[in-house]
Amino acid sequence: MKRTLTFLGSLYDGLLVVLNYISVVLIFLTAIWIFGDVVGRFVFNQPIPGTTELVKTAILPIVFLGVTYTLRKDGHIRTTVLVRRLPKRVAALFTTIGSLLGIILFVLMAYYGWEEAVKSWAVKEFEGIQLRVPTYPSRFVMVLGSALLVIQFTILLVQSILRMVDSGSELSQGSNS
Repeated sequence: MKRTLTFLGSLYDGLLVVLNYISVVLIFLTAIWIFGDVVGRFVFNQPIPGTTELVKTAILPIVFLGVTYTLRKDGHIRTTVLVRRLPKRVAALFTTIGSLLGIILFVLMAYYGWEEAVKSWAVKEFEGIQLRVPTYPSRFVMVLGSALLVIQFTILLVQSILRMVDSGSELSQGSNS
C-alpha cells in the first residue's frame, strides 16, 4: 500500500511539474506576443490583431496550470511573522480551516466550471473578431486546475489534522512526565 501511495504521489508531483512548465512557457510566449504588439504599435503604428483576445484567453491556463504546483511547494505568500509565533496546534488549525475553505471553493468552481466548459465547447465559443481565439480550452483548464487544487487542499487538510493530533499527543505525553 505504501509503495502504491508513493508511486501515486510521484505521478501527481510529476503532473504538477509538467503543468507548471506549461504555465511558464505560456507566460513567456504571452510576454513575447505583448512585446511584439507594443513594438508593432509604437514603431510601425500597426498592433498585432487579436492581442487582447489572445492574452485574455491565456490568463486562465497561466494561472490554473501553475497554482497547484505553487500550493504543493508552499510557495504562496503568507504572514509568516504571525504564523511562526502561533503554537503548532493553532497554526495547524488555521491550515485546516483554510484547506476546508479551499476544498469547498474549488469543488464549486470545478462543478460549475465544468457545466460552462461543456456549454462553451458545444457552441464552439470564440473570443474576438480580428483573431478568433477559442475560449473553451481555457475553461476546461480551469476545471482541471480547480480539481487539482481540491486534491492538494485535501492533502493539506489531512497533513494539518495529523499535525494537530501529533502536537496534541506531544502535549499529553509532556504532562505525564
